Amino acid sequence: MIFCCETHTDRALDDAVEETGTFPLFSVVIGEELSTVCNYCGETAVYKIEE
Repeated sequence: MIFCCETHTDRALDDAVEETGTFPLFSVVIGEELSTVCNYCGETAVYKIEE
């Protein structure tokens, strides 16, 4: 699973597609995951991408 901020959404989607060869599940971060940080820059994550 990749967590990303608004800035790194495209990069996270590209990385997920490259790894799996298919389009991943893309959703908004909610609940307990609200304190999760972006895998690319450390800012608060807004989206999660499940491969």
